[in-house]
Amino acid sequence: MEADHIDKLLERYLHLLHEYTALRDQLSSLQTGIYQNIARANFAAERGLRFGQDHYDERMQASRRVAITPEDDGQESSVPIFTITSESKDPEKEAAVDDDARNVAEEGEKKEADASSAKMRRRDPLRWFGLLTPMALRQAQAQSIEAVEQVIPKLVSVNAEMAQVEIEVRRARKKRAKAEAAAAKKEQEVGVGTEVAA
Repeated sequence: MEADHIDKLLERYLHLLHEYTALRDQLSSLQTGIYQNIARANFAAERGLRFGQDHYDERMQASRRVAITPEDDGQESSVPIFTITSESKDPEKEAAVDDDARNVAEEGEKKEADASSAKMRRRDPLRWFGLLTPMALRQAQAQSIEAVEQVIPKLVSVNAEMAQVEIEVRRARKKRAKAEAAAAKKEQEVGVGTEVAA
């Protein structure tokens, strides 16, 4: 019975390991593409202009945040799930803006909408490099977003689940070893009891 449970855990671990390896390969190819596209953009850039972290300034802010939630599967030790959320505004401020927008005339609403869309455009890091951003830089940004929003959270979640399965395997093996030791001790006591009776 205990051996079947351990086998199922090891099978689950192998599936997770396969998924982890595939995600690592996907992340590696995305990172390679990012660096190649940045190199292409730098090669085609005007003289003296370079794209990269050397030219970041105080405008650099995170546009995505990590949210960690425990998986609710009824067990005492649940595996955390990692997700990425886009940076959003405060809900109370959004509600206040919505109330004010209802009271403002259509012209005011258009100006407010234009101002908010301009603010969102300013948050886009590609805008820092001018209006005619190279296509290679846009591709690097798209690959970075895919890596951050899709691949990395899955990778970290699978890694956490693998660690949890490793712990469960160790516990099951200890439990099996204790049961085998108890059975061996019982057999030994029964064997000693029959020898004394003889």
